[in-house]
Amino acid sequence: MIKAVIFDLDGTLLNTLDDLAAAMNRMLVRFGYPTHTDLSFHKKVIGYGARNYVKGCMPPEAAAVEEQVDKCLGAYAEEYQGRSNEKTAPYDGILSVLAYLTQENIAISVLSNKPDGATKALVNSWFSEYAITCAYGERPGVPRKPDPKAPLAIAHDLGLSPHEIAFVGDSEVDMQTGKTAGMIPIGVLWGFRTQEQLKEGGATFLADNPQDLIKIFEQIIH
Repeated sequence: MIKAVIFDLDGTLLNTLDDLAAAMNRMLVRFGYPTHTDLSFHKKVIGYGARNYVKGCMPPEAAAVEEQVDKCLGAYAEEYQGRSNEKTAPYDGILSVLAYLTQENIAISVLSNKPDGATKALVNSWFSEYAITCAYGERPGVPRKPDPKAPLAIAHDLGLSPHEIAFVGDSEVDMQTGKTAGMIPIGVLWGFRTQEQLKEGGATFLADNPQDLIKIFEQIIH
């Protein structure tokens, strides 16, 4: 029986793809680099932290120079910070999932590999009516997913054992995180990765849509 759920953010709770890609392309234009207009390209490189996203979108010769990556990362952060919520919205049905968990007295947390400030701002913007126990993004000194330290710290703060927590996300990184932390990894298929990637990452359950997610929770809550 689970007593808490940790959610990934981008591609799981919120569809942030358009705003992420737009901010990245504005940064690339600033530096005179080619842009990436195909959203499927962005889907492949999102999810491994902002720095890796930036490097993945830069020309290879520029991405090999760490000083230049630093400049581009700073510019990308500026571009995204001011316009992170223009097209972003929860996926259809997600608010019903959060309402269901709230009704069942299941603790809700968010753990993302996007920067901590942006994570908190979006969670506060969209989910303030729900009792989100904590929302963390990438923070200095804390290894990002799939390292289990951050989710295990959340478990400790909640006073729960890892096996009492489900970890929900849309990527193989999320599945690896949940599995390594000893939690129940649940993959969602409306995000940025494929079913095959989620299975390879170690997903115990897969949800085609948010209603499926509620059905999975019904199995492991009661």
